[in-house]
Amino acid sequence: MTETLFSASAALLLPRRWPRLVLSTLLFCAMTAACVPSPALAQNFVWWEAETPRATNFPAADRNPFKPANTQETAVLSKGRWIGAEGDRNETLFLEYDVTVPAGGKYRFFARKFWQHGPYRWRFDNQPWQQVGKNVALLDEASLRQFLGANWTEAGAVTLTPGKHTLRIEALEKTGAIAFDAFVLTRGSFTARGKLKPGEKYNRAPAGWFAFEPNPETFAHSPIDLRYLNEKYAGENGYIQVRGEEFVHQKTGKSVRFWAVNAGGGLVHLSKASVDYLARSLAKNGVNMVRYHGGVWGEDFRKADKEILDKLFYFIAAMKKQGIYTTLSIYFPLWLRFDEKSGFAGYTGKHPFALLFFNPEFQNIYRGWWRDLLTTPNPYTGVPLSRDPAAAVLEMVNEDSYLFWTFTSYENIPAPQMAILEKQFGDWLSQKYGSVQKALTTWGEGAVRGDDAAAGRAGFMPLYDIFSRKNQRAQDTAAFLTRSQKTFFERTQAYLKKDLGYKGTVYGSNWITASAQILGPLDKYTNTVADFMDRHGYFDPPHQGERASYSISKGDKYEDRSALLFTPGKPGDAPNYSLPIMDVRYNNLPSTISEINWTPPNRFRADLPLVAAAYGSLQGSDGFHFFALAGPDWQHSLSKFSLQTPVIMGQFPATALIYRRGLVKPGRSVVDANLKLSDLLALKGAPLAAPVNLDEFRAKDIPPGQSVAVDQVARIDPLSFLVGKVSLHITEQGDPSRVADLSRYIDRSAKTVRSETGQLLWDYNLGRVTVNAPQAQGVTGFLQKAAPVRLGAVTIAAGMEYGTVVLVALDNQPLARSRRMLLQVMSEDSNYGWETTGSTGLREITNVGTAPIVVRKFSGTVSLKRPDAAALKVTALDFNGYRGRQTGTASTIRLSENTLYYLIEK
Repeated sequence: MTETLFSASAALLLPRRWPRLVLSTLLFCAMTAACVPSPALAQNFVWWEAETPRATNFPAADRNPFKPANTQETAVLSKGRWIGAEGDRNETLFLEYDVTVPAGGKYRFFARKFWQHGPYRWRFDNQPWQQVGKNVALLDEASLRQFLGANWTEAGAVTLTPGKHTLRIEALEKTGAIAFDAFVLTRGSFTARGKLKPGEKYNRAPAGWFAFEPNPETFAHSPIDLRYLNEKYAGENGYIQVRGEEFVHQKTGKSVRFWAVNAGGGLVHLSKASVDYLARSLAKNGVNMVRYHGGVWGEDFRKADKEILDKLFYFIAAMKKQGIYTTLSIYFPLWLRFDEKSGFAGYTGKHPFALLFFNPEFQNIYRGWWRDLLTTPNPYTGVPLSRDPAAAVLEMVNEDSYLFWTFTSYENIPAPQMAILEKQFGDWLSQKYGSVQKALTTWGEGAVRGDDAAAGRAGFMPLYDIFSRKNQRAQDTAAFLTRSQKTFFERTQAYLKKDLGYKGTVYGSNWITASAQILGPLDKYTNTVADFMDRHGYFDPPHQGERASYSISKGDKYEDRSALLFTPGKPGDAPNYSLPIMDVRYNNLPSTISEINWTPPNRFRADLPLVAAAYGSLQGSDGFHFFALAGPDWQHSLSKFSLQTPVIMGQFPATALIYRRGLVKPGRSVVDANLKLSDLLALKGAPLAAPVNLDEFRAKDIPPGQSVAVDQVARIDPLSFLVGKVSLHITEQGDPSRVADLSRYIDRSAKTVRSETGQLLWDYNLGRVTVNAPQAQGVTGFLQKAAPVRLGAVTIAAGMEYGTVVLVALDNQPLARSRRMLLQVMSEDSNYGWETTGSTGLREITNVGTAPIVVRKFSGTVSLKRPDAAALKVTALDFNGYRGRQTGTASTIRLSENTLYYLIEK
């Protein structure tokens, strides 16, 4: 029925994953008798149809360019119709409505419209005009057809008296698309669910599944509310600082880890009420950091936009109130396309990859963004971000490196810009050899495009030639690029901290290279000049389709694959041991992963939260930033980068607790690899390489015929990451390396890896991970492949094929004597109506489905192995963690088919 599910986060991360493209997701409901708002809700909102104005100059219904083309499209819209226009016009389009409100008060005003197209202004009666621009945040997505959808947006707030009022809407532009479906005024909460009215639910699921439709959040007392883990406000205990391999609070010296999420630039355009709601919701789910991932410029990229800054300032202040720190990621080359009007010669619609590292003019623009962002007083806190501990982390550049495939001379980087870099290379060579000509003579080989000794310039070998030929020219080229990138990071950090007075922490970038083993260590070395290290990683099984990098579409082909099995890339290959959770510790610096997800379409995603919490703790990882938020509330259908779903955020209560409280013991260092910088510059490579885990979007930047995989010969065992910490030190002297005897932990015949702490077991034969720590015990993966899982304090006999069952202490006591515990259960989720063909290998999507998200029903038993188990009361909680019915005692807990959380207490 539906055609495409675009990433909801993609619209809000715009243009993070797809620049300025109409992104849409179907949220369809066939109205039934079950879809009826409660009487209480009915008194708090007023709903009316956009296509029935009392006056308008919009085209008639039969001339609406966006009118539904079939019954499927009709079903998406409220009452099956909407009103719209496109193209150029001579007059200002307007709509007028008579709206009667039953009670006086302040109302929030929402409009369901065509994406971000059609900026407009509105007012009731003679009140001041309010404006809705092109950056309005999308609260949901519902697709009629490709690149045409209806989205709820919040237009603002208005105070009205009881009775009839006149609403007037006027388009702000006399060109382009504009369309409206419905409007709502509400004095209560509003959860955008397609054409459903406030309080309505879909109430539908296929056999064997249940609908995940939480009630609007009230933030009443709940056993799973983790707000108490956060400070009263972010920065209460001073700045976040680095001490050894850890982050610490400045005032207390207490270490801190970050259970974090990504928020795209579109999210700051939410209303203040929605931002406040989001902040409180995140704190409840154990989140203590948000990575803002968006630019700060508007139509003119040369300067920060005041409106965007104001909205970002409010966003940071709102998060701060809930004890949530902010990381600022404000530059990504894919957010810009330069042409002849950009002021940077030679560009014809290309992204400015690598330009920031060497072009002084662009660096000045970039510094201007930071200057305006960090030194302008935040009107919502009274202090600039440079002196606000809540602005805890700055990222210098997202996903860019000289040493990645996008560094292509005269292709991504045009000739006029290459001339600048070639001159810098020539100057460096002149210092080393005396002149460019002497360098060329020493190299003794054919010329490379850009070589011009008379002009003092030297060209650049392709990256493939650098890491494959490894001759003197290759070594010199790698050394220069390493030095140039390192210098940029050093100077930028000095500018941020010394010139602008920023007192928080800074990191360089988070990208990979064209050769993980040869060039990877050099890229990481350039990043070690900052306060800590960062990386990105996705477990993204095969997904093929025209828009597979940012959406899920009918006709796509994909494979369900578990990360726990280390499935080879193709039959006959060696196991693929590369996973994003595998953390190389560089130069004893803290380490974070600022983007991580197990992306749909894939049934087997429910292991991510527990695996991240457990193995992040084992390896000493300092932060996980899950990618990416789609709005202020739960998503209602899965999309490419789903986060606010039951299998991911629905498992945050127990897993955030495990990670942030350190309920799994950190491991000792089992690998200490010491690399001599001169050897790396001689392109000798490293004995291990950081795992390479691209999302589909950036994987497309790898040239045909090349691969991101590395030869595992002479590499340190990749399973070391599952045993303990893996450290790599890049120094001038190159001290001796140390590798622990791993044979007692790794059993390749049984396909098991036990952590050196004894608390974790990874079984890649069964596809299962168990956690057996004093305060946290559970299992994730394929649950029916063996006998019941017997752990120290609990026996788990789950009836689901796949999922997660975990028990954690809420009172900081061992489970053997805890008086208050949380039992958390999850299986797999999907869209209602999801359909595929094929039973093995690649499956083809025949229907991407629609709202609501449905979850496969739970079954099985959980038994506590305690003498007093019969005295422990068990209470089933609802989706928001509020108390429900008492289900018995902890002697044997029979899992309810639709209960995610159980409170066990004495």
